[in-house]
Amino acid sequence: MIVSPRDRASEPLRHRPVTVHAWDDVVFAHWRHDPEALAPLLPRGIRPDVVDGSAWAGLSSYVFRETAVPPFPPSRRLGSMTEVTIEVLTVDDRGRHGVVYRTVDTNNVPAIVAAHALLGVPYTFSRAGGRRRGDTLEYRSVRHPDRWRGGVRSVQSLGSLRSLGSLGSLRSGGSARPRLATTVRVVAGEVDDSPLATELTTRAGIHAKLLAQTVFWQRQHPPLVLRRARLERLEGDLPDAVGLPGLFDRAPDSLLVLDDTTVRYGWGDVVR
Repeated sequence: MIVSPRDRASEPLRHRPVTVHAWDDVVFAHWRHDPEALAPLLPRGIRPDVVDGSAWAGLSSYVFRETAVPPFPPSRRLGSMTEVTIEVLTVDDRGRHGVVYRTVDTNNVPAIVAAHALLGVPYTFSRAGGRRRGDTLEYRSVRHPDRWRGGVRSVQSLGSLRSLGSLGSLRSGGSARPRLATTVRVVAGEVDDSPLATELTTRAGIHAKLLAQTVFWQRQHPPLVLRRARLERLEGDLPDAVGLPGLFDRAPDSLLVLDDTTVRYGWGDVVR
């Protein structure tokens, strides 16, 4: 049965949910790319998803709230965090339209440890924060590589860092020079219910490399109410670190905002 892009993420989870999140203030920016240029960045068994004649790489920024790991109630430790991602839209041989995260930058250390160990998703420690004023959304993420050195000991020490709630908290008092940063600011406008907007944002799940295998994590959420956005600021060198140099050198080919939704993740299966 062919599933329309709008209904793609409404299919029931095949297995019980692993995590449930509220997504708030989401920014989606996507750029057209040559499929052959993106293919080497993907784990085996999947390929770039060609939509409207192009493969696509993107940036997404959002706030996770009310995180829950069923059957347990929402956790304060994992409950709220900002994430800034660089991603590639993907499809596998079974026709599942997903996304590969080249990086998920966040300051939530428990999420970083869990994602690496259990999901195969490349979370990276970063001082990430965002704010919204009316229809203006702004996110910033700055990595501090020196704070990640030392393996497990660094992870443990980072656990004492206070979560950031705004961009005003992003300044570092340390001597290490920040690098690999991203800043994006957009102004949301009218609703965009075009097929292209839906295709780029409604993905059936995550393709990830877990140990020696490529796996698929199913994603479920209601149909998204998307809004066109106007770009005010986009800068940073984060794409350089994940194999997509120059991604921010031109304006996105698609720029959208999602005010909120609830996302549920569940195990899919092994792709290869």
